[in-house]
Amino acid sequence: MTDIAADTAYPTLSLQERDRRWAAVRGLLKEHEIEGIVVFGTGRDNADSYLTNEARRTIVLLTRNDDPSVFTGDVPLDRFDAQGSRWERWAGDWRHGDGPANLAAVLRERGLDRSRLGVVGLTGRFVGESAGTISYTTWSRVMELLPDVRWVDTAAAYESLVILKSPEEQVLLRKAAALGERACQAFVDTARAGGNEHEIAAAAFHAVISGGGWVRWPFMLERAGASMFAWSVPEWFEMGGAPHVPRKGDTIAAEIFAFYGGQESQQQIDVSFGEPSPLLRELEEVCLESYRAGLDALTPGLRFSELAAVMEEPLRRSRTWNTGPMVQTVSPIYNGATRIDPGVDPALQHLEKLPSGHALDGDFVIREGHAFAFEPNALRDGQRVCVGGTVLLTPNGPEELNSVPNRLNVV
Repeated sequence: MTDIAADTAYPTLSLQERDRRWAAVRGLLKEHEIEGIVVFGTGRDNADSYLTNEARRTIVLLTRNDDPSVFTGDVPLDRFDAQGSRWERWAGDWRHGDGPANLAAVLRERGLDRSRLGVVGLTGRFVGESAGTISYTTWSRVMELLPDVRWVDTAAAYESLVILKSPEEQVLLRKAAALGERACQAFVDTARAGGNEHEIAAAAFHAVISGGGWVRWPFMLERAGASMFAWSVPEWFEMGGAPHVPRKGDTIAAEIFAFYGGQESQQQIDVSFGEPSPLLRELEEVCLESYRAGLDALTPGLRFSELAAVMEEPLRRSRTWNTGPMVQTVSPIYNGATRIDPGVDPALQHLEKLPSGHALDGDFVIREGHAFAFEPNALRDGQRVCVGGTVLLTPNGPEELNSVPNRLNVV
């Protein structure tokens, strides 16, 4: 598990890391024979932040010969007050106002308004973002203002750079995972102390944010009760309602998205109130077998699809099914298959239609520096167990960045 202190160490990225990222993206420009790339930071993963180190949902232009230009709606006042001056900004050229118009003006100034350019934002990888995150109005104006640009969708190539973590990014990732570990422990401790559903969730949020971290949509997936086969943002996030007060025989589980410095970690914490039933222990064992198989298989040169298949095998043999992938990357997120054979579950037989499955989302060759959320989950008879945390592939093999969520906790 990571040894970075969750509440005393606050690492940041250097200008050397900035230069490494810009060079990597310029390598992408050369490989795809494009003169520049326009990144829209409108998605969940704030794609602009890879070039600017600021998650501001801006439009960013990087060309072969010029540093990034940032197009933002308003003057970034936080660059100029005393508090903001503590941080070193990567991109000095910013234009506020009409983003598409300013982008077009800069491209014309540089003689690139008839060139071949990449774009990030027309498609996406996060759940629900496959059709992209650029609004129809924004993209229509870009097309109108720049009719002679030949656009190339470079989202997948760009994401392939972002998911490979440099040594400096790995430091931030370990910090994020340490905050997630702290959140899981707070989740368990508050459950043990008799907290209700809201208080248990709040303890996890407090642990992340008080340690210098942050969360992003969907913030937390969470469910509590005696029986569950769904997995989603809890209804009370958006609909209100009283908290569930856990009783003996209940479980409460959450997927925690702990961020630090733009790096995402994930943890799957699952807690049983009282000794788990034989079925819960059986489901836990399926998850643990999947987790161990994934660790044993994770080596450079393996394909992501092969890792997913290894971790899915215990599920397929046990006549259980999954509501989330057994493994995904962090981040951007490549997902393994979900809802594998839900027809095995008697608890779903009363549904009008069985849940739709989702196949593996993309594939790549695994290298040192790739990070994963190991999150094996198994369901049957209206019961669900999910365990796991963040795993980083290093020169020394897989490094488990979490320990508390790697089993079913009992209070």
